[in-house]
Amino acid sequence: MTVEGFAESPTPTVPSLVISGARVSPLGASPNTMRSVRIINGRREDSSQTTWALRWRVEVDRAGTLSVPELTVSQGNLRASTPAARLEVRDLPVSQDMKLELGLPARPVWVGETVPVELTWLLRRSPADQTFAVPLFSTPEVVVTAPPASNPRQVLAFAAGGRDLNLPYQQDEIEQGGVRTSRFRFAALITPTRAGTLTIAPSTVAASLEVGRRDFFGNAPTRMFRSADVARTLEVKALPQSGRPPGFAGAVGAAYGIAVQASRSVVQLGEPVELTISITSSERLDALALPRLDGPGGLPPAAFRVPADAPTGELADDGKRKTFTVSVQVVGAATEIPALTLAYFDPTSATYQTAQSEPIALSVKGGALVGAGDVVGAAPRAGGAGGSAAPAAASSPHSRRMEVPELPRSRGSAGALRPRRPRPSMRRFPPSGP
Repeated sequence: MTVEGFAESPTPTVPSLVISGARVSPLGASPNTMRSVRIINGRREDSSQTTWALRWRVEVDRAGTLSVPELTVSQGNLRASTPAARLEVRDLPVSQDMKLELGLPARPVWVGETVPVELTWLLRRSPADQTFAVPLFSTPEVVVTAPPASNPRQVLAFAAGGRDLNLPYQQDEIEQGGVRTSRFRFAALITPTRAGTLTIAPSTVAASLEVGRRDFFGNAPTRMFRSADVARTLEVKALPQSGRPPGFAGAVGAAYGIAVQASRSVVQLGEPVELTISITSSERLDALALPRLDGPGGLPPAAFRVPADAPTGELADDGKRKTFTVSVQVVGAATEIPALTLAYFDPTSATYQTAQSEPIALSVKGGALVGAGDVVGAAPRAGGAGGSAAPAAASSPHSRRMEVPELPRSRGSAGALRPRRPRPSMRRFPPSGP
């Protein structure tokens, strides 16, 4: 859908598109702005024109007539509409020179387990203008990720819901039925999120294949063909309840390890400490989330306060290490950052396991934390001339004394100790009004 007359921002509201008999995935909106400058009689005139492109991907399994409804897009008070339309879908012929096959694990997999899948495309003729439709990549019960590509030039984009998935591939030549065949193998990783039998519609590909001899210039006539795989099923098992550790947060894999580093080992009470938490495994950790640090096997809440939001981890190049950076506040007496426990499920042994980090010695200095309720200001004075002042707040039985811990000495750039700073003091000032 192309819209003219809208401004460059904000992004227009993309209408919902529903077509009976088709799967529709929104692909978002993007602007194309053309700017021009004219100078007439020494005066500069700037102008711009923005054209918005709203895109959807429509996938159809059979021939027929589709009814595309009227669409209305808005940007603030502006509106633009398209009339309803009809779309004719025709069957493409099937060619024996092209075959597509989706390879799934031969065994049942567990919820949260990341497993590889492979899409194999066999060709006996050179293709062009290929379009893949892989329903597995748009299944809501599965998280699909792309493994890292060893060769950045050997990747191909696949539609995965409302996004593109750049899958690496390997290309080689094989003999099949006495005919030399080109083979493309696309690698992907899937993580099921729900138990049950997952039924996957057939994957398809449409491409232009050569149908005649090449001419003197190397060009040959082409024709569009289609190839379809068969429907596939994947059995997904629920993780057992028996023996599940209280701190289990969904990690599934083998040979997990956890290591923790602290930004410093001496802190004042109330100061933050930055923790770098590295989790490793023999499997890829794309879908791994860090468990709550104040939960079972984590940091004691009486001594440490953790952020409410879960941190986003950084994945290593091989995908088998994920590093999280978390800033925790020291709020109580502590002599160490205790060992953190990571509970995980091993799909090979079908049992829960735990991994632990090493504790880190910690020195906490200073008195009790000072909150807003611990600071009492001066008692109010009577307003107007001749009003007598109320007793000082220091003499009130409800006032509290604020103690500021002494700052430690620090070394300068030359290694000499800097003199100790004087102890701060509190002065009380009467309020400006009654």
